This record gives sequence, C-alpha cells and structure tokens, in this order.
Amino acid sequence: MTYEIFKETLFAELKGHFPPDTSFSFHTIPRNNQTETEGLVILEPESHISPTLHIPQYFQLLEDGMPFSNVFQLLLFHYKECRPAENIDANFFSAYDSVKKKIAYKLIHFEKNEELLKRIPHIPFLDLAIVFYCLVSSCKSQTATILIQNSHLKLWNITPRELYQEAKSNTPFLLNSRIDDLSNLLPSLSDTKTPDVSKHDMVSSVPMYMLTNHSGLNGAACILYDELLWDFSKKVKSDLYIIPSSIHEVILVPACQDMKKSEFDQMIHEVNDTHLEPEDILSDHVYYYSRTKQQIVI
Repeated sequence: MTYEIFKETLFAELKGHFPPDTSFSFHTIPRNNQTETEGLVILEPESHISPTLHIPQYFQLLEDGMPFSNVFQLLLFHYKECRPAENIDANFFSAYDSVKKKIAYKLIHFEKNEELLKRIPHIPFLDLAIVFYCLVSSCKSQTATILIQNSHLKLWNITPRELYQEAKSNTPFLLNSRIDDLSNLLPSLSDTKTPDVSKHDMVSSVPMYMLTNHSGLNGAACILYDELLWDFSKKVKSDLYIIPSSIHEVILVPACQDMKKSEFDQMIHEVNDTHLEPEDILSDHVYYYSRTKQQIVI
C-alpha cells in the first residue's frame, strides 16, 4: 500500500466512525529544525479544537508489518485519548486571562530554527531558544498544543519577557519533571525510539540519569526548572554534564567521571546521525552545569 492509498483508505474508514458533519483534513505541519510532516485534523460537530495526528508515523507502522485495522484502531485511540475532554470556545484564545495558566515553554536549537523564530516570541538561551505554546491537552502519545506567535502577543498586549515569566511559573506545574537512573530503564528503552546513549562504548560504565517530564514530550526544557539541577548536583555531589539526547529528554552525567567533553560531543553526533529523526534533535554538543556558578554553560 502506497502512502497516498493509505491516506485514501484512512479517510474512507474515518467517515464510517464519526458523525456525518465531521470534518477531516490533511495539513502540512512545520516542525522543529525546518522539517515538515503531514497532520490529520478531525473536527467533530460543535468542536473547535482537535489534536493533530502525525500521519507518517502511522504509515510507518503499516510498513513495519502492522495490519491496517490495528493501525486504524491505534490512531482512533490516540485521537480519543488526546482530544480535549470539554469543548472549548472558539474565541478562548483571544483573551490572555483564559489561556495564560496553560502556557508552557520548550527548548529548540536557535540556528536551525531561525526562520521560525522570526515569527514567534522567544528567549535566547545559550545556542538554544526558549519558545512558548499553549498546552490544551496532554497524554503519553500526543499533545494538543498551540504554538504562540508574535501576533498573539500583540493581541494580548504583553511582552516576550512577560510571557516567559508566566511559562516559567506554569511549566514545572503542568509538566512535572522526573529523573531516572538510566540503568534501570534499559529494558523499557529497548522497546522505544528513545536513544539509549548508555550503550555507547565510551560511556557504558558511567552513571547516567535521564531527565524529562511526566509526558516524555519536550522534556529537555526541564533543565530550565528552578533549582532542579542544583538539587540534583547536590545529591550526586558533582557538577553535571548535560547530554542533549533529544528535545524530549536530556541525560545527566556526574562531571567527576573521567571523560572529556570531546568524547561526549562525538557520542552526541553519532546518536543524532543514527538514532534520531531530524525534528527531534536539540543540539550536537554537551552542556555543563557548574554548582559554583549555579549555571549552565557550553
């Protein structure tokens, strides 16, 4: 089955599972690092917002051998799991007070997203950028989010710095962080697309810890949470190397280990080239957290 036939078959099946007035549309969705994907939006009658389902990932499951009926049921499950529990007024986004407690931030690479950053509010952070979105709903497989644009700030009459302060307060609450010993996650990582950097020859014996949020989506931003790295560095009694595993998580390594920055950088390049989709790459080098300065540096 070709990709286009897959879409046509999917569309026909969807029509039989939803009310007659349901709208189905495919859109080209810009993604991180100047990449694109095709998204499906299912808009049921009286609904104003819906999660976007990334169609290529379902087609890949079909190509990997999953029967179409199973792929279709999985897509339906993800849609039902992630759609907002309550209908949202179409005008809710025009009033800042109605959305501000749902605004969160995430980290992306600055240079690889320069065109996007011209259109959206952002705060530079080292060679990265802090950008903002409204978290409409969240689940383990998908999120329904709205990326904040410059036009929204004009509508709300606020500055990027005010937006940052709101997101700084909200994000740790909306997306709680978690740190796990990577050695305890090895069985589960073997069944996911999360790059297991601990299997790299140079670091196989080094203690490593995965930092992400409870959803596992855009979890690299947890390094921005107040005192999180400070508290963890006190626990392990060491400065920290921060390995940007992807936009979804980072790996923390106590800096007392006998490894050079160049070795980490080489490992990150290899993981980015062989294990990650281009849109999931955060950076190509390691960062360093200094307990003395309580600061992340390159």
